[in-house]
Amino acid sequence: MQQEIESKVWQTHGIFGGSTPGLLSLAEGYISFITPDGVQFHEPLTEVKEVKWPFIRMGLGCSAVVRGKKYSISFGKPNAYAAELDDSTLTQVSRLTGVGRTVDSISTLGKLGSYRKIAKQWRAALGG
Repeated sequence: MQQEIESKVWQTHGIFGGSTPGLLSLAEGYISFITPDGVQFHEPLTEVKEVKWPFIRMGLGCSAVVRGKKYSISFGKPNAYAAELDDSTLTQVSRLTGVGRTVDSISTLGKLGSYRKIAKQWRAALGG
């Protein structure tokens, strides 16, 4: 039986490059990554190469190459400024204030356990 997983993730763009929220899914042997800009890839799982789980990401993120392009994925919200898939403009603007960042950071800390569980599922599926 093939494993099926669907998770909200963030594609990270380097240390200062920010992040893009998206949806990563695995079903019927295909892995897909969709962002607000559209489908980034939909490929057989066998096309995911060079999977690495860097220690610095504390088990919450990986990098992989899909059809020659490198993707860095975080299974936990990378920082207080990171957008969510369902954010309104007002929610995004509120993160620019100190209070907004504090509330968002506390909320993110409360989700660490679920982020780790999701990352563990993906690690089993992707290897590396």
